[in-house]
Amino acid sequence: MAATGGVVCVNFVPDFLTDDRAKVSTDRIVDHIEHIVSLAGIDHVGLGSDFVREVMHDVTPPCCESLDDEDPMFDFPGLEGPAGMPLVTEALVRRGLPEDHILKILGGNLRQLMAGHMG
Repeated sequence: MAATGGVVCVNFVPDFLTDDRAKVSTDRIVDHIEHIVSLAGIDHVGLGSDFVREVMHDVTPPCCESLDDEDPMFDFPGLEGPAGMPLVTEALVRRGLPEDHILKILGGNLRQLMAGHMG
């Protein structure tokens, strides 16, 4: 990813973050972010929240009629939707990341990537 200028986005589906439901937390998201930074650098990490329930409610049937939007696989306490995103920012701040790094993670890197492909 780093070599080609890409961005790896951390998914918020709990089962993608840990095998132990007791460890589901915004701190676990930050663990993954820090791991990606250690491998690819701060310019190549972002957020891939994939708020599945919102997507399923917004799409027109019959696309997702068979999906169970009450599936506990998607239960992330406090991050059920976009309104919970400040919790991720708070976790990044608590971890002591510099403000410029946080801004990159929260969308700056994706914005930079898209700007490079749009113009």
